Amino acid sequence: MLGLGGHAHSVVDSIEQDRKYNIVGFLDTEKMQGKRYKDYRVLDTDDALQKYFDNGIKNAFITIGFMGHGMVRNQLYQRLKDIGYNIPNIFDKTAVISENVEFEDGIFVGKKAVINANVKIGKMCIINTGAIVEHDCKIKSFSHIAVGSVVCGGVILGTQTLIGANATIIQNIEVGNNVVIGAGTTIRKSVEDNCMVVGRKIMRYTGGGV
Repeated sequence: MLGLGGHAHSVVDSIEQDRKYNIVGFLDTEKMQGKRYKDYRVLDTDDALQKYFDNGIKNAFITIGFMGHGMVRNQLYQRLKDIGYNIPNIFDKTAVISENVEFEDGIFVGKKAVINANVKIGKMCIINTGAIVEHDCKIKSFSHIAVGSVVCGGVILGTQTLIGANATIIQNIEVGNNVVIGAGTTIRKSVEDNCMVVGRKIMRYTGGGV
C-alpha cells in the first residue's frame, strides 16, 4: 500500500473486513520510515516498488487521498502500471453497489456509500464514506467524491475532480476536469475545467493539472 495517512486507515479497515487480501505493509516517503498503523509498518520508500514486485508482491493499492489535486495519485498509478502491478478495487462490505456498474481499476468505495444503476467509474476514483452516486452518472478517472456528498442522476464528473464533503451536484450537470467543489456547496449549473467553486464563488484553480 502506498501512503500511510488518514485515508489509508479507512482502506485498511475495509481490506481487513473483506479478508480477500493480506496487507504486507506500506511504502512512503523518507520521513515516514519507521511509522506504523496497527500491525502494518512502513517498509521502504516508493523507490522500492520494483524490488517488491520482483520478490512476488503483484498487488498494490494507493492509499493517498486527494491532497489538493489528483496528480499524485495519477503519477503513482502510472508507475505501478509500468512495473506490472495489479491494482484491485477495494469496496467496503457495507457499501451498496448496483450490479449494473462499470468499474475500472484502483477504485475505493467507503462505508455505506451508494452507487446506483448504470454508473461508470474511471480508474483510481474514491467514493468515500456515505457518498451517493445516483443512476447514469459518469465519474472520470482520479476523481474523489468526499464523505456525505450527493451526485444526482446523469451527472458527468471530469478527471482529477474533487466533490467536497456534503456537496450536492444536481442532476444532469457536467463538472469539468481538475475542478474542486467546496464542502457543502450545491452545484446547479455546469462547471468549466480548472475551477474551484465554494458557495456561489467561482475561482480559477491551479492546484494541479490534467
